[in-house]
Amino acid sequence: MNRKRNIFALTTLVFVLTILPIEMYAQSKKGPKKAWPDSLSTVTLTGTVLIDSAKHSIYFLDVDADSLADYQLAFGPDWYVPESGAERPAAGEHVTIMGTVKSRSKLPVLIVFEINGLVWRDAVENWWNRREACDSLEIITATGTILLDTTYFYEHYFLDTDNDQNADYGLSFGPPWYEPASGATRPSDGEVVTIEGALKENSQIDRLIVLKINDLVWREPQGPAPWRGRWLGKDKNNSFKHYCPYDSLSWFEIPPGALKGNGQNGTKFADSTFCELWKVWRDSLPGYVDSLVAGWHFYFANPAGQRVNGKGKAVRFIKRIRVHLSAFQDSSGANLLAKFTADELKLKYWDENLEEWMPVEAAKVNSNNHSVTLDTESLQSYYAFFTSEGTSDVIQLPFQKPVDVVLEQNYPNPFNPETSIRFQTNVRAQVVLTIFNLLGQEVRTLVNEIKPAGTYQLVWDGRDNQGNLMNSGTYFYRLIVGEQSQIKRLVFMK
Repeated sequence: MNRKRNIFALTTLVFVLTILPIEMYAQSKKGPKKAWPDSLSTVTLTGTVLIDSAKHSIYFLDVDADSLADYQLAFGPDWYVPESGAERPAAGEHVTIMGTVKSRSKLPVLIVFEINGLVWRDAVENWWNRREACDSLEIITATGTILLDTTYFYEHYFLDTDNDQNADYGLSFGPPWYEPASGATRPSDGEVVTIEGALKENSQIDRLIVLKINDLVWREPQGPAPWRGRWLGKDKNNSFKHYCPYDSLSWFEIPPGALKGNGQNGTKFADSTFCELWKVWRDSLPGYVDSLVAGWHFYFANPAGQRVNGKGKAVRFIKRIRVHLSAFQDSSGANLLAKFTADELKLKYWDENLEEWMPVEAAKVNSNNHSVTLDTESLQSYYAFFTSEGTSDVIQLPFQKPVDVVLEQNYPNPFNPETSIRFQTNVRAQVVLTIFNLLGQEVRTLVNEIKPAGTYQLVWDGRDNQGNLMNSGTYFYRLIVGEQSQIKRLVFMK
């Protein structure tokens, strides 16, 4: 069968056989997925838009200017409105679309990620980390019907409050694997619900960060979102499992009573301990070298925001905990470990005293799902995968402290509302001081200019380059002077 189809000559039979499966594909009723797929390839295509509006507006793309449809375009339900301000194209419009292709027996489906440079939906889902801060937002209550967008990998929830079949609010429930202790569950498509949430206004569609659903607590309005980090009681009698907010396949599980060491056989834990697990881009890890593939950061703090373990000391439990780490995707969505065998990979931890990466002997590498499992009574702050060329010897810190550049620890640390960063240089050079989050994404550039030799002090107020107040958490600041580079860590607490 010819893969192309003249869009202007669709018969009723072809419409039934072709268009209805399109709608079913765009709005499948499968349950929520729990983890990102191991591979994702994207394409960028330019062509002319063709529209069949016999029943609903169904979009196609003609990429070779022959007036025949080469791809079906999946924009999602009619009521879906992206926050970027991007709009559905008109018939005959020339567009450039970036997306991922799903092959079908008829036309291939192009799920739209971007159109003409504007984001339509995220290729890699992590919206729950961008919309979580609600301490200073207005709390409102809204009742309406759930509209469910299942076009792409994770389900997206919207609320129709005036029964016009259009979305009035987007709903942020957090990561698909998050389940609140109250027993509240995510609603079904078409279900009537009452939502109490923090209102985050947007030029396209306002969003509610869900705090309660049908009077059941989803998350607390104060403090960090529970999927970013969690408080753990020392006397907790149940096992505790915490997931990385970006990937449900990376987690650690603490058995009952593992925090009761009181400083004798384990770390002296406070009554409550805050814990986090993050994936960290490799060039944001200490001791970065080319053979370093992927990394993770574990953070345990007492109620005062201080690390429960001192510098160079592991967090020690009186029972073994289980750690499972999965390598995240690169920019194409591919798993970073997929091209390596288990023998070619080595898990190491960062020794803060020696400033070296040290091997973890008990780690079990699984080359089938590109992950590692570790049963241990001690947990270090940083772990990373190295390829075979970096595992024969301990890897030294690549950036030894230069004699002509000194970067001091920020003060105060942790800080709120601002902190000072001092550095000195003995040479005239281009100076760049940048704040990064734990994923290696730039947050704020404090200086980027040529400076003479001298001592300088800069202040960071916890805001990004656009003036938005950042979330509480751990950040890195990196100083580059000429070809010299130094990195240190700081903690922002609202």
